[in-house]
Amino acid sequence: VELGLAIAILTVAAFYCLGARNPLLDLNLLRIRTFRISFLTGGGLDTIGLSSVVFLLPLMFQLGFGMSAVQAGSLTFVAAIGSLLMRFFMPRILNRFGFKRVLIVNTPIAALLVAGFALMQESTPTCIVLAYIFAFGLFRSVQWASTGNLAYSDIAPEQLSRFSALYYILWQLAVAISVGLAAAMLSLLAGGGQASVNDYRLLFVVEGLITLCALLAYFRLTPQDGAHVSGHGGHIGTD
Repeated sequence: VELGLAIAILTVAAFYCLGARNPLLDLNLLRIRTFRISFLTGGGLDTIGLSSVVFLLPLMFQLGFGMSAVQAGSLTFVAAIGSLLMRFFMPRILNRFGFKRVLIVNTPIAALLVAGFALMQESTPTCIVLAYIFAFGLFRSVQWASTGNLAYSDIAPEQLSRFSALYYILWQLAVAISVGLAAAMLSLLAGGGQASVNDYRLLFVVEGLITLCALLAYFRLTPQDGAHVSGHGGHIGTD
């Protein structure tokens, strides 16, 4: 009932925003192909898949492997370090390869890394766990930096304020859907009881497949999409 009511309210709100002269959320921006792909049909899916790791991995470490909250946090923290380091290299990567090539190559890698968490064991050496999580942080950063920059590549200057509001809301919505969906599937797999390690492993595979589905949208990009932002193909660079 609650889900049906939420869908109904969301539908009414969407139609209102599409018809209003100066809506708080300008859904007409979704008609811009690069924004729609980078943050809805493509970016929305990989955000759901990638964000689920932040929720599921600490739970698997604590409830499945018996780690303390401090131990789990110390391991998952290195993903943030990988994300920060990769941001220094993203302007050159996008300038060299362009948005389409980066996303087509990186999306399967990111999806594989998400699914690969299912292979972790309680006996896996800490150094391997840290290296794997660090690598996940690197490729997650590539994915989000690429879609984030592509999202505004065709936004006109006068649309930037409305774009920022819509971008923030959609991002928060995707993260909320990610956590909610992961929690619902975990509860379903656990049958109302405490989830087992195998439940987490199966869920990581599912989240990896969700991330991989974003690839279908990225194939619709052209090599010229976002070139004036990335500098790819002789345009002005972002360095």
